[in-house]
Formats: sequence, C-alpha cells, structure tokens
Amino acid sequence: MKKAIIPSIFQVIGLGIVTGMRSAMGPAFTSYSLSQEPSDKLRRSPLAFMQKPGTARFLQTMAAGELVVDKAPGTGDRIAAAGIAGRALSGALVGATLYQAKGGKAWKGGLIGAVAAVAAAYAFFYLRRETGRKFKVRDAALGGVEDAVAVGIAAVSIRK
Repeated sequence: MKKAIIPSIFQVIGLGIVTGMRSAMGPAFTSYSLSQEPSDKLRRSPLAFMQKPGTARFLQTMAAGELVVDKAPGTGDRIAAAGIAGRALSGALVGATLYQAKGGKAWKGGLIGAVAAVAAAYAFFYLRRETGRKFKVRDAALGGVEDAVAVGIAAVSIRK
C-alpha cells in the first residue's frame, strides 16, 4: 500500500504548488490525468467527477481564463482572504482526489494539497513582487514567466 501512495505525495505537492500559483491549473491537470487513466478507486467516490472528460475540459477552460485574468489590472492579490481560501480549497481537491485514486485517505491528500497551495501562493506572490521591484520588470511579464513555470511543474507532476 505504501508504494502506491508515495508517488501521489509528490504529485500532490507538485500540483499543490501549481494551485498556489494558479488556482485552476492544479485541478485542471489532475482531472486531465485521471480522465486519461481513470481510477477504479474513484468510481463510487464523491470525487469521481474529477476523472470525467467533461470535467477536465471545463477545468482546462477555467485555467486558460485564469492565465488571462491574472495579467489584468485590478486583479486581486492571491494572498487576499478570498484568493488564499480558493487556493487552499483547490489544493485540497487536488490532494484528496489523487490520494483517493491511489487507495489512500482523501483527507490526508487534501491536507497536503491545501498546505502546499497556501505555502506556494505566499512564496510566489512575494517572489514575483520583489523580482519586479528589484529588476524593474512589468508584472504582466513576470506573470507570463510564472505561467510557464506552473505548466512545467504540472506537466512533471502528472508524468507517469
């Protein structure tokens, strides 16, 4: 049983980090991965919707929209109460889904995913802000770099 759970810990942390950077991207990559290789352990679970192709497409659309909205002026800080709460919930969804798909306890994965998302939200918020100040780089440009980093981490996290 432990061998099946260990890979999902790395997936949960990786996709939790991605979720802290872009709240819809972690769930989108999780759902895409599970829609390609559904888990029997999720079939009768309340989390079964995460492995449906329609859910994957919907979450991919949300993630793409978030990439655009992130660069718009007036977009709220990710560490504001609503932003951080949304990231914690998205991270928990990612973690719970991945753990349950491997036969683990959903609450453990949810906790790991939420903590990773919140920690990454703060880390990347301050990294992006301070990098922009120090090097005089526009926030939208840094946001594009952050998008690429998030996609890279997500792609590595779902790789088999």
